Amino acid sequence: MYLYNEKTDNNEIPGFEKTIKPILMALQNKEGKATIEELDEEAIKIMGLPEDVTRILHKGSNRRSEISYRMAWARTYLKKCGLIQNESRGVWTFTEKFDGNIENIDVDEVVGKVRDENSSYGEETQALTAVESALAFENMVFSLLTDLAKKEGKDTFGVAFEKEYKGIDMVLPEGLEDMEGEVKCIIKYINPERKNTSALCREAAQRLWEAPKSSLYLLIFNIIIPQEMRAKFSSNVTIWDKEDLEQRTDPEASYAQYLINPKQAFIEDVIVADNADRQSGKEKERYIEQMKTAFGKEDLVLFLGAGVSKDGGIPLWDVLIKKLHIYMLNQLTKGKGLNFEEQQMVRELAWNNKMGSPLMQMRYIKAAFRDENYYQLVHTALYKDGVNIDTDLLNAIAKISTPQRLHCGIKSIISYNFDDLLERKLEQKEIRYHVISCDEDRQMADRLNIYHVHGYLPSEHEKRTNNPNLIFSEEDYHRVYRDSYSWSNLVQLSSLRENTCLFIGSSLTDPNMRRLLDVSSRSGEEARHFAFLKRDEIKNKIEDTAGNKDGNGKAGKEILEIYQKIDDNIRTAYYRKLGLNIIWIDEYEEIPDVLNSLSE
Repeated sequence: MYLYNEKTDNNEIPGFEKTIKPILMALQNKEGKATIEELDEEAIKIMGLPEDVTRILHKGSNRRSEISYRMAWARTYLKKCGLIQNESRGVWTFTEKFDGNIENIDVDEVVGKVRDENSSYGEETQALTAVESALAFENMVFSLLTDLAKKEGKDTFGVAFEKEYKGIDMVLPEGLEDMEGEVKCIIKYINPERKNTSALCREAAQRLWEAPKSSLYLLIFNIIIPQEMRAKFSSNVTIWDKEDLEQRTDPEASYAQYLINPKQAFIEDVIVADNADRQSGKEKERYIEQMKTAFGKEDLVLFLGAGVSKDGGIPLWDVLIKKLHIYMLNQLTKGKGLNFEEQQMVRELAWNNKMGSPLMQMRYIKAAFRDENYYQLVHTALYKDGVNIDTDLLNAIAKISTPQRLHCGIKSIISYNFDDLLERKLEQKEIRYHVISCDEDRQMADRLNIYHVHGYLPSEHEKRTNNPNLIFSEEDYHRVYRDSYSWSNLVQLSSLRENTCLFIGSSLTDPNMRRLLDVSSRSGEEARHFAFLKRDEIKNKIEDTAGNKDGNGKAGKEILEIYQKIDDNIRTAYYRKLGLNIIWIDEYEEIPDVLNSLSE
């Protein structure tokens, strides 16, 4: 336990962890129930702190003492560890977990349980450099600014999509602290591992020098900004860095968790945040605006999956495999004299005993044929039932691919499909394109290059190459995995690293695609690619739940909605780690409207 030593410097205030046991003793002395003021007063007596130490104010505050601030952090840790709780606002009690034996409590263990085990922090406060992402940092700052403004009886509002506030994250219309009048806030997350942080600060300073001097700006960083760097900003700019934020953070506020265990805070934020509601408005608008910007700069690359051709009559992967299985059995049982019922029985036996995964299943089917027969089999499965190139989605893709007077349209297209529906649509619209489907093919500067990275099997045989290079079966994927320098991997990596990419009609389950997304993402970089995904409607998969009640009396339907929100948000966070911003849609019919808006 910390006991004050008169020989120490009066300014040496005990660190928050040294107040943990005194707080527990103080609560015990108060018979297990006390207000914050009562706890602070009793703990100070227990520690024997002189008055001149307890009067030292917390930096940036004209009311709160430093020791009170540190004890607030200690209470936060004890609460996170489950030893004390807020019975009501400002009133603290023990939990059932506390056994009354204070001497046996290991302070280091309490702190270690609450903090991220992989992080190393200083004695007193916790570095914002460990915040998991720019999004997490932004969430924390928004909450902090709202809290500070509320305490002063002032308002705040977000302005992400107001044209007159372009580049501004939040506005304080009545100012804050000693900043009077409207203050425009810019939140700047800089990856602490980057070596050119000074250059990024100089760039921000230059932009604000060019901004109107009549406006007040609050520029907030997650790293420490040295005084000589602050001097580069104009007088109408106030800088808050990591230390400034720590000084203003209320240890007992919800957002303080970002300073204790940022990883856990970010996960909790993702789970409780209603991304579905947010994205119905501002977040979805922001993504579309970012795609429009990339399109305007001729920087947008389309990644097309099987969903693009689905409405045109091309079967999705699982249906295609089932068709191929049936065609295979028809050929292999030809001449066996089987009647229709017997043929059906063979198909049922084969399907019930299929291989464990689609990739293994395709390897099984492919093994039954020579290459040419195999390609003919796939061609039949693709085109036998006829196709339709006049779909809303194909028309929308063709529209944004159309060169205009001052714009070339889409930079390039990477397709995972074997079919030629898109090419036939482009021909119909008289859009010049060039197909690249193998290492020997070269891109053309005056045409829209379409890379069929999983192979190309056009409907007209005369357009087909001798080897369509289909990536369809297990051994095909193994070959791509082994060859990191294959043309298809390099093409995808180049686009993912250098351009803004939009995934359309893809389930994002392709393991090689996810590997390339991981490889291409830069540490600390915000997600800059986009993908349309339809929400996984969990409530449609569970029968007869609407009337069921759980132990807490909640209807089954309400529980499903809660889980639906959790599932949506965890998926959003998962894909963001891969560098993808997900545009959630309820119906696939929404996609053409979004694409058409890019060229407007």
